[in-house]
Amino acid sequence: MKKNIAGVSPLRRKLYQYITIAAIIAQTLALPSCSVYSFSGSTLPGHIKTVELPVFENKTLEPGINDDVTTELSREVMSSQLRPANEDADAVIRGAVTRYTNQPHTFGAGGTEVNVEQYIVKVSAEVEFYDNRKNEQIYKGTVSGDGLYNFETEDEQTGRTKAIKDLVEKIFQNSVQIW
Repeated sequence: MKKNIAGVSPLRRKLYQYITIAAIIAQTLALPSCSVYSFSGSTLPGHIKTVELPVFENKTLEPGINDDVTTELSREVMSSQLRPANEDADAVIRGAVTRYTNQPHTFGAGGTEVNVEQYIVKVSAEVEFYDNRKNEQIYKGTVSGDGLYNFETEDEQTGRTKAIKDLVEKIFQNSVQIW
């Protein structure tokens, strides 16, 4: 039987590959059976079907940032299996936007000058996800989102929009999908 440099025959190497692939497939198939309830990749308690989303508080000097975060979070909730509710919701996601910055991120040289090529908008919020039915906190923490934009072709609003989307994705992941 022909052997390669490592001393392992090609047939034996194929056998090892098939065994490894079979083990990975077996683990993948076994994992879903471990969760009790699945909600878009999470195990959110089954009794939470509706969520209240009060307008976030604005603790920054950036006007309307709280409204934009709340609106984007509402869109994210509506695209999930949760339903928004104003009264008697199973849970509530509330928060406050605590930080907004727009600062240079990457620089490029243009002759004798150094130019800003990209800026980054950073938005942070304190968030709480509360289970109204069980009267217990599911998640509480500070979440941040970033939005890079090219100074030559885009404006701060582009970076702001990207940062809000990133922030809301992280809020949703931490609040809903960690369960």
